[in-house]
Amino acid sequence: MVYRALITGSSSGIGFEYAKHLSEKGWDLDLVSQDKDRSLESKQKLQYEKAQFHTFDLGKRESINSIINSFETPDLLVANAGIAVNGAIGEIKQIEKDYYYYLMCGGVIDLIEGFIPKMTEKRSGRIVIISSIGATTAMPKSSLYSSIKSGIHAYGRSISAELKDKNISVTVSLPGYVKTKAHERAGLNHLKDKVPWWMWVSAKQVVMETEKASIKGKADVLPGKVYKLVRPFLNFNSAIRVWRKITKRN
Repeated sequence: MVYRALITGSSSGIGFEYAKHLSEKGWDLDLVSQDKDRSLESKQKLQYEKAQFHTFDLGKRESINSIINSFETPDLLVANAGIAVNGAIGEIKQIEKDYYYYLMCGGVIDLIEGFIPKMTEKRSGRIVIISSIGATTAMPKSSLYSSIKSGIHAYGRSISAELKDKNISVTVSLPGYVKTKAHERAGLNHLKDKVPWWMWVSAKQVVMETEKASIKGKADVLPGKVYKLVRPFLNFNSAIRVWRKITKRN
């Protein structure tokens, strides 16, 4: 049997690593990204004949509708598209807030709910949502990003319980600091020198641990041993102070 996956944010980082991992297993792939140049670059890097590359701006409702109406229902949906958003209270314009919210929360919900009826009909399917460890801890000067990721984490855990008896698994992945270019694009390039090496995980590690958790039907997963160890303490005041100091978020 040949399986099909739909991966958003597939041109780099976690999304590209997910595509690479599934290509090695012979999956048919629908790979969605926003940037045409990066999409072309990822196509050249992946070199996989069973992958179809698509360009959509997932911060726009019409793009989500186009995907739902024209794509085959995937056996695995990986909702990964997003951007690291940095900004203190009042610094981000309303139009940008609306866009980021839809890109990383509202649009993800619309995309998932567009495919759930057919997954329910088949009584099979897996959904992976890439959230962030920021969904579970305070992130000064990234409060908008943290709140968006908290929202999609709560949604994912809720529908995980709701869909379990329909044989559809939903797993929310909560990566910490991942070795990708996302921080650089958000103007947080200083983090690669400021954050200790042991707090970084590779995109490949995120994918392997997330996929393992998804196959097992777990509701969420924290990739990386260090994050699993510190999770119970993340919202202690002392932990938040250390986090601020490490990441220059004072």
